[in-house]
Amino acid sequence: MKTLYSVIIALQLLLVSSVSYPQFTNQEKAGLLFTLQEEKAAFDFYTEMFNKYNQKVFENILSAEKVHQEHVLALLTDLNIDPEGYNHAAGEFSNKEIKDLYDLLMKTGAFSFTDALLASARYEEKDISDLRNLYSKAENEKIKALFACLDNASQNHLRAFVKNLKKEGIDFSPSILSADEFKLIIEGKNQPGECFQTK
Repeated sequence: MKTLYSVIIALQLLLVSSVSYPQFTNQEKAGLLFTLQEEKAAFDFYTEMFNKYNQKVFENILSAEKVHQEHVLALLTDLNIDPEGYNHAAGEFSNKEIKDLYDLLMKTGAFSFTDALLASARYEEKDISDLRNLYSKAENEKIKALFACLDNASQNHLRAFVKNLKKEGIDFSPSILSADEFKLIIEGKNQPGECFQTK
C-alpha cells in the first residue's frame, strides 16, 4: 500500500513538472516586438538628425537608443521570442505604423534643427505613453521591468529635447501626455540608463 501511494505521488509530481506554463501572453509578446521597432525608429531618426545637424543632443540620445534595442533583443532571446521582421537596415520596419511615423519624422526633421527637436520631443512623448500603456497590461515581471526602465530613459530624452527647444526660444507643450504627467517629467531628475535586468 505504501509502495502504491509512493508511485501515485511520484506520478503526480511528474505530471506537474511536465506541464508547460507560458512565460508571457500574446499581448506581452506583441508589446515587446512593437517596442523593439519603436526604439529602432528612434535610433535611426536620431542618427540621421545627428548626421544632418551635428548636434550633441542627437549624438547622446542615439547612443542610448542603440542600448535600448539591445536590451529588448536580450529579453526576447531570454523569453525565446523570435524578433519577427527586425531589420538592422536604417529606415526599414516591418510594422507599418512605425514605418509611416518614421517617414513623417524624417520629413519634419529635414526642415530645420528646431523642427527636428520638436519632432523628437513629440516622439518621446508618444514613446512614454505607449510604454505606460504596455506596462499597465503586462504581468511578466521581466517585461514590466523593461517597460518601466525604457519609460525612465524616454523621460530623460524628453527633458533633453525640451531643454534644447528652450534654448531655441520654444516652450514645448504636450499633446499626448497630460499636462500633469508632462510637468512631473520636466521637473524630475534624470534616471540611470543602465537599469535593465533581463536575467
